[in-house]
Amino acid sequence: MAMQRSVHKIKSWSLAPRPELGFAANRLKGPVSKKPEALESFVLATAASFALVRRFSSKPMRASSTDLPKNITVYYGNMAFWRAECVRMCLFLGGVPFEDCRDVKREQLRQEGKLTFGATPVMEVDGRILSQTQAMATYCSKLAGMHPSDPWEAAKVEEAINGCTDVTMTVGKTFGLPDDEKLSARAALITAEGRLTMHLKGLEAIAAEQGDSVVADSITVADLAIWRLCGWLSSGVIDGIPKDYVSTFQALSALCAKVGDHPKVQEWKAMHPELYK
Repeated sequence: MAMQRSVHKIKSWSLAPRPELGFAANRLKGPVSKKPEALESFVLATAASFALVRRFSSKPMRASSTDLPKNITVYYGNMAFWRAECVRMCLFLGGVPFEDCRDVKREQLRQEGKLTFGATPVMEVDGRILSQTQAMATYCSKLAGMHPSDPWEAAKVEEAINGCTDVTMTVGKTFGLPDDEKLSARAALITAEGRLTMHLKGLEAIAAEQGDSVVADSITVADLAIWRLCGWLSSGVIDGIPKDYVSTFQALSALCAKVGDHPKVQEWKAMHPELYK
């Protein structure tokens, strides 16, 4: 009976119009449409074929050399801050050629009409300007073959990058405070109920879903962003935020260790020893 129900389900599926597959299965003609056994074999084989296509199409693929832009320039200062570094490193890890421009002043970029929102980083792609970290990270990760094709995984990558932005905005607000207020404000941020702790718990939860990365068995642009964000928070340059604060988040620590051990990341760090001591 179970087998009959299974065949019935397959037969019902096969006889229903499937516009998303580009054909209508109820157009089958000839003997195969009249024999359940033959119809079952046909449908199972067809389903297997589509499953195989889906399996391989779900893997990110680097753009071919003919699809890559001719000229890519990333504009940002000589700093390893996550907003620019995740974009640069994404291109580097993916083997996408680009010009890493670190010495052009912001005023010059403004006069040249390259600061859409008045800030860096920005990138120039064959004469066109793209800004905003989220947009640049997504674009570069697609060029580099590091952007998940699975909609859910792609959304998790964007969620993590937006989480990094939340952290930056929260910490950034303290830089405008008078010196005698900064330390107390930052001390409040890192308490168990503090706003910075809340943000990092969010990133921790995303990383913990896979153990040590945003997407299982891969390094995405979001992992690069988190790695550099945590490096900034742990650098000791932000008075009031202890160097060991981030180490209390186990999944984030595991993610950072995984990214830091990647051969191409090691190569990138060796290229910029003044920033990675």
